[in-house]
Amino acid sequence: MRIQELARWVASISSIPQQVQQAAVRVVSDAVAAAIAGHQLAGAVSGRRAAAEIWGQGTSSIWFTSQTGSLSTAAFANSMATSILDLDDGHRAAAGHPGAAIVPSVLAAAESLGISGGKALTAIAIGYEVGIRVGAARDLRAVDTLVTGRWCGQGVAAAIGWLKADNAEQIAEAMAIAGAIAPYMFVAEYTQVGNHTKEAIPFGAANGILAGSLAANGFKGPLDILNHGSFDSSVLSHGNGQAWYIETTYFKPYSCCRWIHAPIDAILALRGQFDPNDVLEIEVETFGRTMSLNNQVHPSSVQAAQYSTPFCVAAAAINGAESLQPLSEDLLADQRVLALAAKVRLKVDPGLDAMFPAGVPGRIKIRTEKGILEKEVLAPKGEATNPMSWDELMTKLCAISAPRLGSAETARITEALTSLRDRLEIGPLLECLSR
Repeated sequence: MRIQELARWVASISSIPQQVQQAAVRVVSDAVAAAIAGHQLAGAVSGRRAAAEIWGQGTSSIWFTSQTGSLSTAAFANSMATSILDLDDGHRAAAGHPGAAIVPSVLAAAESLGISGGKALTAIAIGYEVGIRVGAARDLRAVDTLVTGRWCGQGVAAAIGWLKADNAEQIAEAMAIAGAIAPYMFVAEYTQVGNHTKEAIPFGAANGILAGSLAANGFKGPLDILNHGSFDSSVLSHGNGQAWYIETTYFKPYSCCRWIHAPIDAILALRGQFDPNDVLEIEVETFGRTMSLNNQVHPSSVQAAQYSTPFCVAAAAINGAESLQPLSEDLLADQRVLALAAKVRLKVDPGLDAMFPAGVPGRIKIRTEKGILEKEVLAPKGEATNPMSWDELMTKLCAISAPRLGSAETARITEALTSLRDRLEIGPLLECLSR
């Protein structure tokens, strides 16, 4: 069975290369930044309250609240905070977001089990590898939805199983169970209502933890789950430990769907060359899947705005990148943004469409009475081919954290992340997250 082969590989890992370890540090830093931005939002608040009611108390921190909960409570609550604003990382191969599930789950387990920084980073890399392999093994152009909740739980199950030193058989059962009970999310591709379920990432994370507990108690899963013809076996055996998917994770400078980032980068590059009041039309040329977003001109919530190409492009044109770092409730009532969003038109370009899902390109054409301005972006900022440096990730974190947690606490967090990077010390970071 393919899932057993994958589980045997997971169980065989004793350490990871230094560059993979450092990639894991980067995804941790970015998840922390996203959670700082999201932890006070309504969806995150209601999510952690409900999680505590269902899964109860424990020793794992609910980030930035001074509260604790069980492993499942903390993983769900912190995953919700990390994913709620669409600032979390992603991977092109799986067209989804591993970090918002795997980082909170592993850090919650590391805290409750007293795991070292090095082991936590290894578990994170394993979780990314398994989750992304499963997500990438599908035909991404054929699946009905690309939501992360369908595969991230298998990554969580593998990561937590490895942390607990489970044997290969138990890890395989946990992964099989997690895949079988993954959120179906049939509404994802057609809902026009901004909502907190989004890609069901916290639900997938909680399922991964549940699956591990079920497997530990003798529960059996469908071990042939990855043997279906819709999964590419060569992708499931990706790299054989020589190449790790976590190294090519992308990071997001803007709190909106990644599919909108290329047009945003394009219009930011043209900003200053036109007066928004003179714009007759903004044409966004993109790939076909972008048309499945809600793309509302007048979104009714932050969640709806995150999936609106016209709104995000207009916000960037009017207010600059800062207005999407992160996107706020106040922006929804900005009449200048709404007026410009009404002038945005979307068009599928066959050439750009052919680049998806390996790429998420975009092209902007701004028409004014003076003429046409045009800009094409094939790899938006943060892609593996156009990466954000460590300093840029820290700048992102500080810009988010300082207004919310204060400059002193922000400095402590950046110092803790530097300590994790340089000395593999996880204690200072866990202490910051617990406050």
